[in-house]
Amino acid sequence: MSATITVSCGKNSNVLITEIGVNPLRRPSSQPLEASDFHIQGQYKHLRGDAQGAVADYTRAIRLNPKFGAAYNSRGLVHFDTGNREAAVSDYNQAIIINPNDAEAYNNRGNARAAGGDQSGAIKDYNQAIKIRPRYARAYNNRGNALSAKGDLKGSILDFNQAIAINPRYAVAYSNRGNAYYGERNYQSAIADYNQAILINPKFAAAYNNRGNARAAQSDKQGAIADLKMAANFFKQQNNQPLYQKVMDNIRELR
Repeated sequence: MSATITVSCGKNSNVLITEIGVNPLRRPSSQPLEASDFHIQGQYKHLRGDAQGAVADYTRAIRLNPKFGAAYNSRGLVHFDTGNREAAVSDYNQAIIINPNDAEAYNNRGNARAAGGDQSGAIKDYNQAIKIRPRYARAYNNRGNALSAKGDLKGSILDFNQAIAINPRYAVAYSNRGNAYYGERNYQSAIADYNQAILINPKFAAAYNNRGNARAAQSDKQGAIADLKMAANFFKQQNNQPLYQKVMDNIRELR
């Protein structure tokens, strides 16, 4: 059981994928007593959408072990998911103070900074995460998104290339690289990347959405609407109402 993806809309209606990570090491204890027990229990609650319960468990873990950097990091993820970026950054800061070599904390703080519009600060954090863990595919992907947001499409493509070289089945990186090619108006390469992302993950709503936009840019109205319908269906299944509504608006504009 794990969760790694958050999504947002880019300026051109393509969907950008930023990665976080919630990966419990074991099942929760039926009778949590130690800090690690509450940490695992918090992760399961986070994965099931119980943000309030997850924060309570992570806070209990921190009270039992004030030097528990992973619990600060995990609590920061919940704050980030619920839109409280300041609290998220505060928790990531504490995780980094406890362990200055915590690559995940730097990556996660980079995500929070990027979401707040501080792309330069985010890139510095991703740089540090990669310095600590040179084969950190997720950090390369996220830095690629930050570079794209700053208009450095060529630099972003290099980062997505690196993420894919580390993990050839990295559907998220293919979709994001497709967005960079789309930004360069290289629609053929963009569609090829979206195709690969969908081949790896056939229920990848964002990739269908993005391929639909690329097909629309090539005047393939029928293909675009078919892809956008698929995207809308998957976003609806995921209870992602904002992106579902945005895709439906795009379909109406194409008709």
